[in-house]
Amino acid sequence: MMKSWFQIKLVILVIISLILISCAQPQSQLPEYSQSLTKKEQSIQNQLFADSYLNTYIPFSNLGTDILFKASELCEKEDRIYGLGLILANEHSAFDKIREEVNNSLELGPKLKIVSTGTDTPAAKAGMMAGDTILEINGNQINGGMDAYQNYSEQISNEFQKKYSIKILRDGEFKTYNVKSEERCRFNFVVDLDNNTFNAFANGEIMVFSLRMAKWLMTDEIGAAIVFAHELGHNANKHVQDKMDNAAAGALLGLLFGVYVGLPQDMMEVGMDIGASAYSIEYENEADYLSMYILALSGYDLDKAVEFWRRFAIEVPNSIYSTGGSHPSTSERFLRMEATIKEIKNKIEKSQPLTPSYKKSS
Repeated sequence: MMKSWFQIKLVILVIISLILISCAQPQSQLPEYSQSLTKKEQSIQNQLFADSYLNTYIPFSNLGTDILFKASELCEKEDRIYGLGLILANEHSAFDKIREEVNNSLELGPKLKIVSTGTDTPAAKAGMMAGDTILEINGNQINGGMDAYQNYSEQISNEFQKKYSIKILRDGEFKTYNVKSEERCRFNFVVDLDNNTFNAFANGEIMVFSLRMAKWLMTDEIGAAIVFAHELGHNANKHVQDKMDNAAAGALLGLLFGVYVGLPQDMMEVGMDIGASAYSIEYENEADYLSMYILALSGYDLDKAVEFWRRFAIEVPNSIYSTGGSHPSTSERFLRMEATIKEIKNKIEKSQPLTPSYKKSS
């Protein structure tokens, strides 16, 4: 009986398919093209996308690298390291989806090549440039291949003003640069390939920016600096760890209540969600506040920063009003930014250190 019913359903499905095939169809006689041309066009478009990514990523990485060095004093001591400011890549470094195209554009091979140096980092001040191929550090050869970056990292120690003699290849000529390491915030950043989501976030270790967000930000450098500094503020103030602690506390309270009412698992999950979302808007406000100090230390003109949230509101109009979500409204953020800038200017006029004001512990 089961087999018979299955056969009936199969027959019905075939009949419906035949009917649909015979229904009205497009009538245009479309020109034909070969699959080889399709593959060729796919390759062209992927190269265009890769170039668009690089045109966003490289200036964004210059900006971000500078900020990590200039604002290092706002990161806790355990969150500071000593570096040179080099963003490096070889033929194994790029995202799989655009690796071949990136390698073509940057002429990457097995050896590490400089992608960016920032504009005011130790490497940039020493004269090193994007496109230089790293050959030796302090007389030690830097190997190519999959382990090239690890080999490079082993030559860079976490020491203040450590001196490095770096031999590079530039336009067929060998050059040697002497570079001293300087302090920077340890957090790194990524511009991912997501060209659809308008988003940026920090996870306690790195800052992640969607390609769509980064492209829009780089139409105005001060906007890019504000959002980069905001995400750095989250990491510098350990907001992710705070949220994890709050979630754990909420889960424990939920579990205790759940045992009492007979729903331990459900109440634990509810408590965890409530704990994780506690103070979300306050964390965003704090990251906004700290971002202005980061910009001031990085040398940006704060008078040009204040219009950012109005620009953002045009791009994301739902952000104009606070709807009880995880972020304050752009109208509130605009006013808080004005007040913070006024606070910073007042400290500058009085020759006070550019240190954020925190609540006193009771």
